[in-house]
Amino acid sequence: MGCTMAMNPWTPDEDQHQTRRVGKTLEEMGESVAVLARISIQGLDAVDPGTGKTNRQRLQDELADVRAQITCTVLSLGLDQDYMAARAGEKIRQMAEWEAHFSMTAA
Repeated sequence: MGCTMAMNPWTPDEDQHQTRRVGKTLEEMGESVAVLARISIQGLDAVDPGTGKTNRQRLQDELADVRAQITCTVLSLGLDQDYMAARAGEKIRQMAEWEAHFSMTAA
């Protein structure tokens, strides 16, 4: 009745540069997720009393940080930029199609 999955010998990445790059990208993405969660609860233009910044400004800051980290990660890890650009273009097309669905059903 127990799990019969074969054991996979997992070991941490030994490439310190790669570990730092991935870790920093994760950190920035996590910060943007926290701001997005706050927006879903408080709204885009609510003000953080601790910083005096609106959630909109905080989101802009965090997404800019994510964008910078993505660029650094793509370059540092030698990822295929042409492939990624084509995939992003297709995802943007799909999102426009998805959003259009909502405008048609709202009528």
